[in-house]
Amino acid sequence: MGHRRPPRPGRHRHRPRRRRPSLPLDRRPPCPDHIHIVATLVRADRTRPRHHKDGIRAQAECRKIEKELGLHRLKEGDGTAAKRPTSAERRKAERLGQDATSRELLREHVHRALAGAVDEAEFFDRLATEGVRIKKRVAPSGDVLGYSVAKVGDRNKAGEPIWFSGSKLAPDLSLPRIRKRFAATTDMPERHTVLERSGASAPVRARHFAAEITDSALSSLTAGDDSAAAAQLIGVGEVLDALAQTSFGPTQVELREAAVHFERATRSHIRAEKDEMYALRRAAHQIVHSGSALGHGQDGAATALVVDTMILTVIAAARRHAARGHAQQAEAAQQTAAHLRAAYQATAASPLAAMRAYGQRLPAQSRRHHAATARTALPHLAEHLQAEPGWDALTAVLDQAERAGHDTTALLARAAAQRELDSAASISEVLVWRLQHLGYVTQPASAPRSRLPRTEPAPAATAVAHQEANRPQRR
Repeated sequence: MGHRRPPRPGRHRHRPRRRRPSLPLDRRPPCPDHIHIVATLVRADRTRPRHHKDGIRAQAECRKIEKELGLHRLKEGDGTAAKRPTSAERRKAERLGQDATSRELLREHVHRALAGAVDEAEFFDRLATEGVRIKKRVAPSGDVLGYSVAKVGDRNKAGEPIWFSGSKLAPDLSLPRIRKRFAATTDMPERHTVLERSGASAPVRARHFAAEITDSALSSLTAGDDSAAAAQLIGVGEVLDALAQTSFGPTQVELREAAVHFERATRSHIRAEKDEMYALRRAAHQIVHSGSALGHGQDGAATALVVDTMILTVIAAARRHAARGHAQQAEAAQQTAAHLRAAYQATAASPLAAMRAYGQRLPAQSRRHHAATARTALPHLAEHLQAEPGWDALTAVLDQAERAGHDTTALLARAAAQRELDSAASISEVLVWRLQHLGYVTQPASAPRSRLPRTEPAPAATAVAHQEANRPQRR
């Protein structure tokens, strides 16, 4: 009986593969949400096509198709956006019950730790306070070359932490880029010592300082220097992060959303002139180190003031980006403005209500006197102002400014001349915050009158909220 020769190593007997019968096209299940495209990367002459940067070219063609067919048109990118989370990261975040992926949460933690930090040590200390795991890449010389962060509890299949370097979170969060922000920040001298003499709390002083610096940044954004404007946008982003850290309730929620959206508006291919962001970084530093601000009284009024200034600044940033074809940045700035408006409504409601109540309780003679002041200072706006709901609040601020010894006619004219008022939803409210800030940082033009219940001039920015906070409530 013969023996069958065993097969050679590596060779197996071929078995024909059973093919499943293909269904006719009319009987195949539909795919309502997607289509499959098969492409061959070899031509008939066996040459390969050029597909360098084909994703960018494909996006350009998609934008043309959207325009031709009247579809929803997406914004064109410029390669400066942070890396988007993968589908696996999003599914993992859903399983863990997180509002965002670990990559997005870590990016937000790093931005908060960076806001106003004066050096590397403070940055890493604040990052550790955020509850983030930190791994530094150290050279043999002992110099820190880079860093990576990981979220506590976020591990891979092997049980190891999932690390993200700063550059993987966002292009501007690498350690070399961060160090550029630290340069010479600590050498910047303190300004506006009048804020120290005002007797207000540290959060109030920090917010008034931030309002003034942000107003200066707004002037730079309307100018033509792109490098200076790019630096101002980075600084404004840090002030937003600082405000979000030191606020409470609905205001904090909206400010955090605003900071997340505006982070996209701060990045473009324009190189930032770092010297231009020092003042804003100083303002962010003061906000963080002054502590949390309450949502009422002087704290609420100061927060509403700086948020009101932020809205104008972000709108100017959106217009600047749109004029330069930065579509994604312009859209991000517009979304930021929407969240800032919501934060303003949540913050300004209490201070404005207190000021309106104060203005309504003024004697009729005083109200007529302040109406005459408005007609003298702003003859073309006086009637419109008196018809707005915010007129009572404006009357209250004018009354307090006059009690503090200010020339209210000159102060009101100066407030109106700071910037255009045509785009304001409520001109009287805009003037309220401008008057409060001007009265806060400007010494009175004359001595207070004898009818004042105080012996020293009180800044207009704090008098209304202070009196309303100490007034007994009616039951």
